[in-house]
This record gives sequence, C-alpha cells and structure tokens, in this order.
Amino acid sequence: MAERKPVDIIRAVNEVWATRPFETTREVLLQSESWDDAVSRFEDAGLPTDPIDPDVEVVVDAFPAGDTWIGQRGRDEWIAFWQAWVRPFRDFSLEHTYYEQIGDHVLAEVEISARARDTGELIEIPAVQVFKLRNGLICMYAVYPNRDDALAAIRAE
Repeated sequence: MAERKPVDIIRAVNEVWATRPFETTREVLLQSESWDDAVSRFEDAGLPTDPIDPDVEVVVDAFPAGDTWIGQRGRDEWIAFWQAWVRPFRDFSLEHTYYEQIGDHVLAEVEISARARDTGELIEIPAVQVFKLRNGLICMYAVYPNRDDALAAIRAE
C-alpha cells in the first residue's frame, strides 16, 4: 500500500472536523482529562481522532479569545488547546478550500464559522493552517490570519 501524501492526510483531518458532529466533539473534548482519555472517549462515541505525534507542537497566536498557544508541546497540550477552542462555541463549521504542500509543511486555507454560546453571535474567521507531519502524524500545528504570515513562518523555520 502506498504511503499517503501529507496533503492528503491533512485534507482528511479537516474533512473530519468539517463533518464530525460539533456538540458531541465538544462534549468529548471538555470531559477529557488527557490525550489517552480523549482517544477512549472519541472511540466510545464512534468518532475518529486526529493523527497526532506524541511531541506535537501547537503554535497559534490568532486565538479568538485573545489567548496565545505558542510552543505548547505534547498530546495532552493538544487536547488542552482544543478544549479552549471549543469551550465558548455552541456550533462550529469548517470550510476548507485550498491545500498546498510546501517542503515539509502543508498549508490549508480555511473559513471557520462558530456561534458563541453566551451571546449567539456568529463569528467568522478566515485562517491559514500550517501543519508539519512526521511518520504520517501531525507534529506541528499553527494558525495564521493570512497566507503571507503563514508563508513567512514556513520560511523562518
């Protein structure tokens, strides 16, 4: 069997996030105490988990609540990041439109729509995701507000 290309792995990951029921995903994440607990809860709910390297690094400085997640490492921190991300929303949609492999990185242009739990306000966020994979697992995940910032980060690495 041929090894999957990084861009195909990332496209599949985003497709899962675009189609997986958000409320169930949110509940599973918020109830999870660790990576292992989250994997078990996702499996119990019949939902796929993301292919995450044990030493994954999260680099997100465009967080809607103003938080930054730069240099967070490990699967438990991956879960903590997603808990913080899903907590304020009651629904979520991800439209992924463009993918490009640039060296060891995969760039994905996405449109995120989410509705705030407390106010009902619709929040729309255009973003550029940058992923790096090792042995078919995501070892780095970053989010930038635009393509130029994402490309600058790739060049700087």
